[in-house]
Formats: sequence, structure tokens, C-alpha cells
Amino acid sequence: MTNMQGVATISIADAPVVREPGRLTSDIDAAAVQPPSFGAVLRRLRDERRVSRERLGMAAGVSASYITHLELGRRGRPTQAVVEALCGCLDRVQPVSHRSRRYLYDLAGLPDPAAPDVAELRAAITPDRLRRLERLAPDPAGYFDSRWHVLALNDAARRAFPGLAEGGNWLIWLLDDPRAATALLDREAAAHASVSVLRARIAAFDVPDWSGDYLRALGRNPEFRRLWSRAQDLDHPGDRLIRLRTPRGETPLDMQLYDVESARYPGWIRMLWGMTD
Repeated sequence: MTNMQGVATISIADAPVVREPGRLTSDIDAAAVQPPSFGAVLRRLRDERRVSRERLGMAAGVSASYITHLELGRRGRPTQAVVEALCGCLDRVQPVSHRSRRYLYDLAGLPDPAAPDVAELRAAITPDRLRRLERLAPDPAGYFDSRWHVLALNDAARRAFPGLAEGGNWLIWLLDDPRAATALLDREAAAHASVSVLRARIAAFDVPDWSGDYLRALGRNPEFRRLWSRAQDLDHPGDRLIRLRTPRGETPLDMQLYDVESARYPGWIRMLWGMTD
């Protein structure tokens, strides 16, 4: 309101209600603040795709009434087989993002058996993270996923590891690209260490939908099969010190591997940093 001079004033009635911390002033407020539930997220995903309960239940091998009870929170947590079938049906209508899928599995109290694809992980590399890579120069550094797919490299890494680029794979480069043998004085030691790291990460994740296909593809390489059979000690990834060939001789690199904090993809993004002496 304004007074006679046109100056704005605030009456007691206009002032915001001051509430005690942690206190709600009405039943309406209390009803609006509810913990997230599996049923609510399932209902949202189903409504977004305009999938009926009957269709969803049939695809998952359960009844429409079971879907209703899940959405209303009248049933306990579903089994992993049911959640997988529900996600599969919804995904066929419209892709379910890894984030939504993971949230659904978290609410069901289950581990998410799906692995994020390379495009999703590359999208998680923010401009700030890219600038961080460049600030590490002249040390070569890059972001990789847990399968050794290259997500991002700095210019120093591109020069140090010719032929390695975004969209490629560190292990495949080591094993198949002749430029790896030219760039590294002991390519096999680097490959052995990298295979050991992969073996340890697969043991930690236990995500068969990527490790099985991925290992079968790598297993076509006889050198990978030999290195895999040697990489028995999961706690010791081998010699991390590799040496580069340079015009001025040898350059030792202390190769350090770090997990990158990611709320969306915990454990899936890693940074490889070759620190020079």
C-alpha cells in the first residue's frame, strides 16, 4: 500500500509469516513435503510416455493392480527383475535417461545394472573441467571412463600419445596402434598396468551388460588375452611409471589415476595425469 505522500509502506498484514525452523504452518504445507518414492517416480515416467498401467504391467509380467499399488505406495519394494522389466517397457516408448533410471533403482533399494554410455559421460565433462586439463600442461592429462574410453584430452596428451583422441580407447590404442610403441619406451608395461586397472574396476562395478560385451571385443586381441591372464592381483595395477620417447631423449611420466567426483555418474569418470619429473 502507499501513504498519502505516495511512499510505499508495508503493513503487518503484508509482511511474510515468520516460521520457526523445521515447523510447518498448515496441513497443506505438510502434505506438500513428502519424501520421494518409487511409486511417484514410476507414475511420472509412465505419464510422460502415456503408457497405461495395463500395458506396463503386461510388459513386466505383473497385473495392472500391482502397478497401481506400487504407485500408491501400498506394496513393498519391487524386485530387480520387475524394475528392469518396467524400465525396459518405458525405455522402448521413450528413452529413460541414465539419471532417471538410477534414481528409480535407488528408490527401490537396488543397484543400477545399467552402465552410462560414452555420450552421457562426455556430456558430464564441463567447460570448467576442460580448462582444468589445460592448466595441467605441460603434463599430459585426460578424462577417461572406467572402460578406458577417451572423454577428453589436453593438447599435451595429444602430443604425447599420437593417435589417441576423444572417442578412442586408451587400451585399444596401446594394443593396436603402432604409434603407441613408438611413443612409449615400454608399451607392454603400460598395457599391463592398464589391463590390471580395468580388471579391478570391473570387479568393483559388477555391471555385466558392459563388461561382457567389452571383454569379448577386447578378447579378440591375443595380447589382451595374455595380459588379462597375468593381471591376477587386483590391488596392484603394475608399474605406473612409463617413459616417453622425445626428441631430447626419455621423459619419465608418473602416471596417476584419479576418480573424478560426479554425483550423476559416481565412479565412472577418471582422470589420467602423467606428471613429469
